[in-house]
Amino acid sequence: MRRFVVLVAVAVAGCTSTWERHQTQLAEAEAHGDYLNAVTEQRWLIDNAFLLGPRSEHNFEADARRYRHLAKLAAKTGNYRLAVDSLKQALNLDPSQAAAVRRQLDALPLTPSERAKLDSEFSWNIAALRPGDEGQPLGVDENQCWSYRVREVRVTHQRTVSTPDGMQRQVTYDARTWTFDSDTQRWHPVGEWTIDAGTETEWVNGPSRPRYQALVAASCRFYTDGKVPPCHRDAWQGPYDASSATIFIAAQLPAAAPDATH
Repeated sequence: MRRFVVLVAVAVAGCTSTWERHQTQLAEAEAHGDYLNAVTEQRWLIDNAFLLGPRSEHNFEADARRYRHLAKLAAKTGNYRLAVDSLKQALNLDPSQAAAVRRQLDALPLTPSERAKLDSEFSWNIAALRPGDEGQPLGVDENQCWSYRVREVRVTHQRTVSTPDGMQRQVTYDARTWTFDSDTQRWHPVGEWTIDAGTETEWVNGPSRPRYQALVAASCRFYTDGKVPPCHRDAWQGPYDASSATIFIAAQLPAAAPDATH
């Protein structure tokens, strides 16, 4: 009988997927107040959702929820920088969760000087979280336009690989260039699709890289690694690189003319 019980236990363990095991380890760490390990487990779930998670986890909404959970755990460890960065990423992935992101952001126990720095550093994102705001920093002419280029992106591969220097996330994508002519207010495609247009990476145990994060979120969307004109600002999510106010993504081309189809 004892041998039978052992065999049953082994069989049950064998039916538990790697994804489910890490979910259980996350829940256990949270239940015991071990938030440092909980952060590690949540980061694992973020990194491996598309590789090992069920199909229901393969979408921007689920990814944004994971980042919001990471922000909650990070705040409990006192790592407010990670909490803020995670909330910013959640907003970029799924703007429809803006209200929940705003509540989490407001709940962070920051000093007045830290709060002022946060609002300055993430002014674009903070504006997007406030219903009724115009979405532009003060002093910006919203009608100002200039010609610029963007890329339509299709992510073809997203993986986490082991390298001699550590675990690395990789995203490979196809791309097609579009240009906006400020004189005619029209978009035009420039050339054909480029297959395997590029690969962006970031280290699993390193800081988030804006270009990598933006390209992951830009699949079947539009991407630019520069600044966008104020006349189109409301259509773009970002900036992913807050330090330079660059790198944006959009679900569709802003103010697109009839010939700007894809």
